[in-house]
Amino acid sequence: MFSVGKAKIDSALELELTDRPIAWLGTTPALIEANRWWMEPHFLLKGDSWSLNFRSWIVRVDDKVIVIDPCNGNGRPNPMPVFDMLDIPFLERFEATGVRVEDVDYVFCTHMHHDHCGWNTMLRDGRWVPTFPNARYLFVEREYRRWHPDHAAGFQHLAYNDGVYERSIAPVVEAGLADLVRDTHRLTPSLRIEPGRGHTDGHCMLHLVSDGEEAMFSGDAFHHPLQLIDHSIKFGDHDDWDAVVETRHRLVRDSLERNMLLIPAHLPFPHGGWVRENEGRGRSFEAMKL
Repeated sequence: MFSVGKAKIDSALELELTDRPIAWLGTTPALIEANRWWMEPHFLLKGDSWSLNFRSWIVRVDDKVIVIDPCNGNGRPNPMPVFDMLDIPFLERFEATGVRVEDVDYVFCTHMHHDHCGWNTMLRDGRWVPTFPNARYLFVEREYRRWHPDHAAGFQHLAYNDGVYERSIAPVVEAGLADLVRDTHRLTPSLRIEPGRGHTDGHCMLHLVSDGEEAMFSGDAFHHPLQLIDHSIKFGDHDDWDAVVETRHRLVRDSLERNMLLIPAHLPFPHGGWVRENEGRGRSFEAMKL
């Protein structure tokens, strides 16, 4: 799809939720009007709506293949009907990028919500088994502990994540494919896991630096770029709201000062961009041109 330095970046779409009113974000009409000039046409659609993508990123760099956030997965119950018992040709779309599941060297989940780790596993002969048989699955230890059943009582209960540990995490650990890592961890010379706490207790991001260019795969640190203009827009669940705000401040600073491309998990086409200062108009989010 595009390059950052010497890294080749592609993605596989699982599903897209369209026609969501922008007011669903929890923002105000005044803020929408003040930022309409840059949100249209990608991040503010017809009828003042927006859409959420659910896709996995595939990064090829340093002779490695890395998959980021393997979506929801098929055949899983979920109290939210849109995610319940999916039957989507995701793996066919994945392999249409030219990468087979056997080619993947690393799988990284920014966090362990159902829509970021589902395709860690697939159902085979009645058992959940790792989808990427030759990969090392990198689980940030703090995030792993947050979702482990032994620690569940210490955090808010989220019904939509019931059973995720048992279906999407434990089978990888039992297969011996999981590496528990710190929230600062070097994968390759070009890729480093960095903290992005708040949305979940151990939420992390993946920082790419290649040939003088930078990008951050920021997971759910924000779902819509308007949240980088007004950090107070919550949208969704958060384990630590103050940490969310700090993470967003850091992303804005790094995008402005270092021209770092921000690639969150759920943006519609073109999926990423940069925070910009505009004389007389304040900050905006400039979409990638693909």
